[in-house]
Amino acid sequence: MTDKTPPATAHAVPRFQPAAFTPTAEQVAIQTNRARHVIAMANAGAAKTTTLALRIAESITRRVAPEHIIVLSFSAEAARVLQQRLVEVGLDPGLARRVRCTTFDDFARDTLRALEGGDTPFLASFEALAPHVRAAVAELHRLNALRQAPRELWLPEHNAQIADFLQIARRLKTQLVRPALEEDETVAMRADALDIAEGVFALYRQLEKERAGDGEACRWRTVFDATYDLACLLTGSDPPPTLPKYRMVIVDELQDMNPASYACLEHLLAQGSAFFTGAGDFDQVIHRWAGAGTNFIRSRFGAGWHSVRRLPLTMTFRHGAAMALATAALKAKEVVSGRDHAARIEVEAYADAGDAARRTVARVLDWQRRSRRLDRCAIILRSPDQSIAIENALLEAGIGVRVEGLESYFLRPEILMLRGVIAFALEDYESIPGAERRLQVLQALELWQELAWATSRIEDLKTAAAQPELFDAFLQGRLLQPQTLADRAAAGLSDDEETQAAHRLLALLARLRREGRHDEADVLLSRQRAAAQAVAETPAQQSARVRLAGALEILRAAPADETADVALERAVAALELERVAQRIFIDPASAAAVSRSIAGFIDAARRSGRPLREFAQWLRQAEERVAELRRRKTVLLCTVEAAKGQEFDAVILPLLEEGAFPLAGCDRSEESNRFYVAATRMRDELTLLVPAEPARLSPFVSAMKIGDAIARARHPPAAPDAARGRG
Repeated sequence: MTDKTPPATAHAVPRFQPAAFTPTAEQVAIQTNRARHVIAMANAGAAKTTTLALRIAESITRRVAPEHIIVLSFSAEAARVLQQRLVEVGLDPGLARRVRCTTFDDFARDTLRALEGGDTPFLASFEALAPHVRAAVAELHRLNALRQAPRELWLPEHNAQIADFLQIARRLKTQLVRPALEEDETVAMRADALDIAEGVFALYRQLEKERAGDGEACRWRTVFDATYDLACLLTGSDPPPTLPKYRMVIVDELQDMNPASYACLEHLLAQGSAFFTGAGDFDQVIHRWAGAGTNFIRSRFGAGWHSVRRLPLTMTFRHGAAMALATAALKAKEVVSGRDHAARIEVEAYADAGDAARRTVARVLDWQRRSRRLDRCAIILRSPDQSIAIENALLEAGIGVRVEGLESYFLRPEILMLRGVIAFALEDYESIPGAERRLQVLQALELWQELAWATSRIEDLKTAAAQPELFDAFLQGRLLQPQTLADRAAAGLSDDEETQAAHRLLALLARLRREGRHDEADVLLSRQRAAAQAVAETPAQQSARVRLAGALEILRAAPADETADVALERAVAALELERVAQRIFIDPASAAAVSRSIAGFIDAARRSGRPLREFAQWLRQAEERVAELRRRKTVLLCTVEAAKGQEFDAVILPLLEEGAFPLAGCDRSEESNRFYVAATRMRDELTLLVPAEPARLSPFVSAMKIGDAIARARHPPAAPDAARGRG
């Protein structure tokens, strides 16, 4: 960001005095500042929310009506906490309730409701959006077929692919990417400029066209759509629509701003010449999926504002001096601890991923033995696929686990598919527990076999899932049988609809023969027979069918005493899953994660030491055991993104090696931010698990200079202001 800090001026004496603590000098400077725009540059755990609450309370004490103040945040949790913090700092609860605390998207939705004169249906999940995506895909196929030279468009059909597409579409909206093309611009040109596939941008355009409806009223909105729609109105209308007027606008989680929310903020500030205060930690910019980015924050945020004060919140109240010094070294900025309690930082070496998992669990058990609360301990992962060995080790130790930001590896599409292949090879369909899980397995198999999706077929899949004895029929009749013209014609029909169509054909044949029109009946019957015999599958589908048959043969031919990992490695090689993943997933990150996930699954089989049939039963028992353990106090297993905004008494960071954290192929500055977020979630204890080979050590661990930080924390300089603030 461009520095527009005016010369320092004397701050007014605060009129609002909090109830239970004395603010630090940094907090008072923000609480009382007279600049029109105040940006608090905060460290992790530096009482950002408390400081914003002080700023609001000061304004109300100076006779700004609570109704003239609005608080905007990225997440609903942050908005809720800030409203609660107003009461905690000592503001009258009645006054605190009158301050509007909301998310950017909820503010945009309320504003659009007033402008449009009514509510628009809100679809909160990918599952609710999937039918609209499939309808848009069908329309694109229809339009493409009408072209003189149809385009080669890759379009999503299955749930995992649709989820990938919707994540990309969400990111495009946060970047204010409009679907309309410029003059002389083509879909291919725009897709290339955005670095996405042509089919993805074509589908983005089609879905937005269907969402807009006839132009009179929007048909539906999902997460971030309201912010996008309002930003488009504000930046594309002359004059722009009128927004509510406020005297003060407060923004928490400033680092999560994106171009769409920033456009809304700028118009809101201009509408009422409002004063602005925002707080954020710009080393926590990790939400690229939501449009946040370091370059945007630093280059554009506040670029056109006048009278801007950028004030620091360097003191953290989350953890002790050693951790404050370590994070200061990591990010080359000032961080001071305002907490007397010492922070325990330990570095432990591991030999390999399996050893890292065992050491992670040993740390959890040690925490538990010291009579600490298991639910106050978190294992934070850089990538979801790192969870497999850790989940298995936790399970073997009898420790319950809950997950955030990732699915248990039992539920990942590639693992569900492999479990289905194992069940088919062994003819042991009970190894997959429950109809719901078997349905997920069947859907995963269709995804990986690249079979066309038909919504109407879902009931048929549910029937097969509810009756394990029908699994073999699904294998022989759907997965291994070449698709014919008749199969393709029936792909969009349910069993009942297909039966009805067959009855209609028989009735037509009977009528033609009664009327003596035998030649017509024979031609019709001949066409049906030809359609039932003519193979009509794509080369990819044919190849997938052959690969599946080969993998099944490999598993069936495996010696009874051969360990599961050996047989699975041969089967996975035959299935060519890594190559297929690059074709069936839209998001390259999803495709890249598949090979890591499968490697972890095979490693779990290796560590079990069981033959394939016993391993399949162990998987079932493990899944049932997981469900049982989750009813107790559980340790949290989560991604960095899910941990953001939370804090835990103990944090364990495994697999801190080059290529894993930082993750290979990712932006290093954003990886540094992710590591900073993960490490600073701790209050009392931080365990860093690092490779035994120094050459593989994550550079972020080295940058913390932990030994020096611990030594300096034992002999801190005098800090008379350190005990006064509140985190």
